[in-house]
Amino acid sequence: MTILNRYILKKFIGPFLGIFGLLLIIIFVSQIIERLDRFLADGVNFSHVFGFLLTSMPFQALQILPIASFMATLFVVGNLARTREYIAGLAGGVAPEKFLGGLFWAGFVLSLLAFMANETIIPAATRYSRQVYREKIRRLGEWKQNLFYDHFVSGSEGRIWTAKLFNQDTGYMQRVVIDTFVNGKVGTQIDALKAKKVTNGWTFYTGSIREFGPDGITILKTEQFDKKNLRYTERPSDLVTQEPQPEQMNYKKLKRHVKRLSALGIPVRKLKVELMMKLAFPFSCFVVTLLGVPLAMRGKGNWGWGIAMALVVTLSYMVCMQFGKALALRFIPPILGAWMANIIFLIMGYWLWMRMRQTA
Repeated sequence: MTILNRYILKKFIGPFLGIFGLLLIIIFVSQIIERLDRFLADGVNFSHVFGFLLTSMPFQALQILPIASFMATLFVVGNLARTREYIAGLAGGVAPEKFLGGLFWAGFVLSLLAFMANETIIPAATRYSRQVYREKIRRLGEWKQNLFYDHFVSGSEGRIWTAKLFNQDTGYMQRVVIDTFVNGKVGTQIDALKAKKVTNGWTFYTGSIREFGPDGITILKTEQFDKKNLRYTERPSDLVTQEPQPEQMNYKKLKRHVKRLSALGIPVRKLKVELMMKLAFPFSCFVVTLLGVPLAMRGKGNWGWGIAMALVVTLSYMVCMQFGKALALRFIPPILGAWMANIIFLIMGYWLWMRMRQTA
């Protein structure tokens, strides 16, 4: 990093921290106002309220990071243009990308920090804040889903359980099929109208047991039964996978979750889009920094122009990002949908840079 890069970077840090802090305060206050009736309800402990507010901020901070980065870029470049430092640099033979290289470093570092926070602090904090709000502030108690329809889950010893209806509380199943895999192929299959968890295993009613050959296709033997007790070790709670939401998992855990569900044949396209967003969204800090430089030059340091551009770019980016996610759910690959906003805004930024260089 050159001396000039460090100089520009120092000019960026102050405005960025100021804007970032101001946006955080606005969000913090809006959180309080929005949920004030819940916070003031009888029996709600102040420590729970404070814990919720504190742990909900990391996720909110991630969302406003690109906005703060973009506005700080507009501020710094606008000041450089207004004080003629930028013009002096060009007159001295310094190319625009070299003169403003410190801003690119800032965008890259912020993207890296956003990714690291999304992998470490944010998932745990978001998980805790939602749990506290649900159980301690709204006082709904510990939430647990009991009824599952079209349930599909892996059990012990290579068993795959499928049920039209599964009641976790009673251990009751309707229209249940259990495939036991051996070396990647179906070895046995139980097909029953219903099943019930009992003390020494599971009891199946009105069904059949099929044994398959080494190819996993040829049926060697079929046994019909009215009632059959099998010493399967799975408990009802073992057959429920209440995974946290994508924003409550880091990239590694979400990727592992997607692989596991995909192996079971469960549709995972939506989760794949969220997985790609774990990489795409942090990179937006670099993208908006690149875009902010030529836009700031067009405004010639005018703060009104800067605020207007911040609003337009932020709204446009969010709309483009949501549009890309929607397309990725049905029409285009998840990776393309997640990165679509970044790709479009990178192209726009590059085009504006080229025009700025021609007029420099």
